[in-house]
Amino acid sequence: MDNNDTIFSEIKTSEVEVTLIQGFLVRLFDFAIDFVCLLCIFLMIPRALYQNIINSGSSPYIISGIVYLFISTAYRFIFLMLFNKTIGMMLCKAKLLNKELQPLSPKEKFISIFRTRFSTIKYYQGK
Repeated sequence: MDNNDTIFSEIKTSEVEVTLIQGFLVRLFDFAIDFVCLLCIFLMIPRALYQNIINSGSSPYIISGIVYLFISTAYRFIFLMLFNKTIGMMLCKAKLLNKELQPLSPKEKFISIFRTRFSTIKYYQGK
């Protein structure tokens, strides 16, 4: 065994985990899309309805947070189930793979909707 050889030198994989910058950009693009959707929804809501929500004693921040969580979850669910990627992942050329470096099963996709940095699911550089 040479000095450069290690136990892991026999394992050859074509999959490379994304850099921190790529992972950040994926999340940033997905957040931007969620935020634009949230703004569009609030621009479509009639002002009178929005004023009624504020006057009823409900905090608009809590309602906005709940709507944002719904939009974010729906966006990730639709795109991961249909395309196996979100728009941020498409733009940054990343993909989600499990610990065996295989595409995600439906159960793993469902888990990754709510938790992007799960111990067995990670972003990898893709096509």
